[in-house]
Amino acid sequence: MTSSDQPAILGGQPLFEKAQHLVRPILPFLSDMMHGIADLYSSRMLTNQGVFVQRLERRIEKELGVKHCALFCNGTTAIMCLAKALGLKGDVLVPSFTFAATAQALQWIGLSPRFVDIDRETLTMDPDEIEAAITERTSAIFPVNVFGKFSEHDRIYGISKKNGLPLIYDSAQSFGTRYKGRAAGSLGDAEVLSFHATKVFHTFEGGAVVTNDKQLYERLCKVRNFGFEGYLNCVEPGINGKMCEFPALIGLCLIDQLPSQIIKRKSLSENYISILKDISGIHLPIENKDVEVNYAYFYVVIDSEKFGMSNIELYYALMAENIVTRCYFYPPVHRTAYYKRIFAGKLPDLPQTDWAATHVLCLPLHTEMEINDLATIKHGITRCQQNAEQIKETLKGKVPSDWDALVNSTFVDPHDLYILSKQKK
Repeated sequence: MTSSDQPAILGGQPLFEKAQHLVRPILPFLSDMMHGIADLYSSRMLTNQGVFVQRLERRIEKELGVKHCALFCNGTTAIMCLAKALGLKGDVLVPSFTFAATAQALQWIGLSPRFVDIDRETLTMDPDEIEAAITERTSAIFPVNVFGKFSEHDRIYGISKKNGLPLIYDSAQSFGTRYKGRAAGSLGDAEVLSFHATKVFHTFEGGAVVTNDKQLYERLCKVRNFGFEGYLNCVEPGINGKMCEFPALIGLCLIDQLPSQIIKRKSLSENYISILKDISGIHLPIENKDVEVNYAYFYVVIDSEKFGMSNIELYYALMAENIVTRCYFYPPVHRTAYYKRIFAGKLPDLPQTDWAATHVLCLPLHTEMEINDLATIKHGITRCQQNAEQIKETLKGKVPSDWDALVNSTFVDPHDLYILSKQKK
């Protein structure tokens, strides 16, 4: 083996000189920003439902075809305020295959996430599992539309109506996605969006709740503003969940770029599929004809027996090549230390969720990538596969061997080390 074929984790040279990140946020044109900043300097109206926030709310309503949009400082706060505005109690059905904030936001306001298994092909909540999980304590169904996908809405909507339960979606990753021609954001009784910097459309940091329910919208507006109705008159407990003007200005400057961003991301995803399809042990996403995705993420499924190593081992090996991937969502929420304590050893049985967490790997995808970057990433994957046995030996004791090892031991995440190294500079 020549030195050029040696994986970086085994002492070879990294394939990228600088990190090829999983995501890379787009930024507005400075000229567009400066006009808005000049307005802020003139008005000094920096928060409290200023003109940019109001404009962005109206623009999102138009974009999604919904009647009401309430902007928030972030998506987590938006979930909390939506649950409060709906008056939810008891259990809320959620997947464990999601970012922890989905469940944490519910827990923060006294609700109990009841974890429901996913469908292996869609990676979203399985409608059959939803129906089986409903009890007298259930107050809402809260599916998550991961990776820019959309859930099996027609079936889940029917279940929600049959049982008299609100259907609210966590569409944090799905702004720009469409289900049977309808925009994500317009299908549930309400939907939560995230405009975090990692999203296809972002406001640096931010979130929203969109709905066609006027009464719900009006209550959301009170809850996000300390529970005020009229001048400083608190009519219920509220929170400071408002978006301020600067993030809204960012959003207004970026939203027109969304269609071109999705087109570029689609092209990159199609190229990924073309160059990765023949690698043994790598399975590609299954297309759903009902969903036009926004290409928020590109993921593969790693068959460890055929590929030669697990998704987690490949993640570690590629990080050494300066290729930043992520095993989303590993560990799934119900397997994290906090929820393991909550369940007191009686974890819910979620076999498909566990399977997805130990097989899915998200690869870099952003609009500053070029086709030759994808070829280099493929090279990284194949040379790791060719040296899988040595890499596995190198990583012994450095990656979790099972769920108990994950919780009971301390493992160093190479991505965290990379971030810390940059923060010290």
